[in-house]
Amino acid sequence: MAVSRGPWIAALLSAGFLGAPEGARPASGLEAGMQLLYESEGERQPPWSIDSVRLGGKLREGSECAVVHLRRRPDQLSPEESRLCLANDTLYRWDAKREDWAIARPVGPRMTWTTREAGGDVVRYDTGETAEEKISGHAIPVVHTTVTTSDSAGTPKRRLRERYALSLATATGGTFETPDTGRAGAWRSQRQFELREIRPVAR
Repeated sequence: MAVSRGPWIAALLSAGFLGAPEGARPASGLEAGMQLLYESEGERQPPWSIDSVRLGGKLREGSECAVVHLRRRPDQLSPEESRLCLANDTLYRWDAKREDWAIARPVGPRMTWTTREAGGDVVRYDTGETAEEKISGHAIPVVHTTVTTSDSAGTPKRRLRERYALSLATATGGTFETPDTGRAGAWRSQRQFELREIRPVAR
């Protein structure tokens, strides 16, 4: 399904006037050897380690791309590979099973994108305003994003409110929520996470 911002915004996009937050490119804030240290509900999580980053490859026509190899825990035997490409303000990810590019998410302000998963659930991305955060001395552009999952009948099942950082290819923080059955339209917080430290490459 297409990303939606209205016809006048679509026209600006096609002319190249709008895009992701200035200075943000896929994985541009990552380096091989860097670690991302998260905290969830007050507890430190295993560090995410960057094995390698390759920026600027021409993987997809008309896009700026990156290839990232990442380990989400120290005992992970082999890293995960992510091939990412940015076209205007939409992030694409290489789907190895389909051997094709697929939309991963919108990364510009005030956008909406909806997709249906294989099991029938519907996932909707709504982006809000952009901002800049300071983490370990790094200026990180982020876009406030709400990801809502509903069943095939349209009943909400869960929601994630996060701040997505294109330059890190992940979120700097967020809150997982489930519907509050006692109050119509209300949500209950389940778990929060925050990126507390970007540990630099050991020299």
